[in-house]
Amino acid sequence: MSDENLPESARVVVIGGGIIGCSVAYHLAEEGCDVVLLERDQLTSGTTWHAAGLMTSYGSGSETVLGIRQHAMQLYKRLEAETGQQTGFNPCGFIELAADDDRLEEYRRITAFNRLQGNDIQEISPSEIKNLFPFAEVDSIKAGFYAENDGRINPVDVTMALAKGARMKGAKLIQGTPVQKVLTTGDAISGVRTDHGDIRCEFVVNCAGMWARQLAEQNGITIPNQAAEHYYLITEPIDGITADLPVLE
Repeated sequence: MSDENLPESARVVVIGGGIIGCSVAYHLAEEGCDVVLLERDQLTSGTTWHAAGLMTSYGSGSETVLGIRQHAMQLYKRLEAETGQQTGFNPCGFIELAADDDRLEEYRRITAFNRLQGNDIQEISPSEIKNLFPFAEVDSIKAGFYAENDGRINPVDVTMALAKGARMKGAKLIQGTPVQKVLTTGDAISGVRTDHGDIRCEFVVNCAGMWARQLAEQNGITIPNQAAEHYYLITEPIDGITADLPVLE
């Protein structure tokens, strides 16, 4: 999967080969930028491989964030045809639950904003929630907010599709190449130092995930990023629960 030779220079170096780094490389390459991505181990080997994979447009009161979410959804829909690499996109639907009056008011405001931006969100009753997700206990639920076209993706598959698309657009993705330090001349970035040599560059994009803070600290930059415990359950098959059930939050 690696592009074998470390180049002497690039306009942009992206550090980190998770889904964010590969997305940055893909979009920069799509704009015609000379970009190199460096991954310390293998693509997705950091935190991407066990991400939940939620692909939801609902939930934001920011026009910018909503636009990014809608762009991502459209991108993941076409990425498989573009690259031949599956993304695991499953538009199974998404339901946000409101269990008290304050949350109900908040979600109605968010829903109104989403509709204003052309995102079709429906407020549904507890009985409609139960109909869509029979395992839900809805006795204490005020309402649900249903995004019919939202769902989930496979984070590893999407990352590999973005990586393949980035290469197809001219980016170089190099694995097994830890970055030791971002090099500067005066106050300007001049390159990055790796275990295999230096690369001159004009810009560095730090997509190192839970290691981003330590990397930035070397250059006196504070990134307010804190790793937190994350867990999930793996179960035996449960009768009636299928991949077509909507995401319930």
